[in-house]
Amino acid sequence: MSDTFNINNVKTLINDATTMEVSDISKIIVKMVDIKNDINRIKQKKTQAYTIDDKIILNCFSNNLQHKIKKCFIDSYNIVEDAIEDIGNLEASIRSDLYDYYWETYIDVLTDFHIDIENEQCIKGHSDKIYNRIIEIISAQIFNNRQSDIETNKKITYLNSITAYVFYECKILIPIETSKRSGTLDKT
Repeated sequence: MSDTFNINNVKTLINDATTMEVSDISKIIVKMVDIKNDINRIKQKKTQAYTIDDKIILNCFSNNLQHKIKKCFIDSYNIVEDAIEDIGNLEASIRSDLYDYYWETYIDVLTDFHIDIENEQCIKGHSDKIYNRIIEIISAQIFNNRQSDIETNKKITYLNSITAYVFYECKILIPIETSKRSGTLDKT
């Protein structure tokens, strides 16, 4: 075997190389894992302006997706919030950057599906497709062909939790404020 360098092999080596994943979402996931594994952590329930059910019903999800979003939200809302707050102490813009990233992905999905952002009925009619496509795109952009220290099952679980969190915070799909303005959300 020869130790000669062949320039023709460089392109193959570059294409086969995986890069280490370092994004805001991966940082949040790593922080979430740390928080979840911290046995000394004091769990405090965050107060919320409305329920996840209000947001889910407003967006007309199928029963299966309703249950998935609700479980992710209930299990992880506080963990996601704490992770963002902790990272935010070092990187002040992480929350707004996360919201911007999801919003841009959301707009791209609406564009791909030929749905106008102002067409609430059409968004509601395709909410499952839109929500699932957002997760699919973000997962592919962040983790495909990238090396990561985050286990695959944790990537999926925590990405779903982050997406449910961003959804609840009204950064994607029909915002809760819309229904408050139109009087369709009963807060009794």
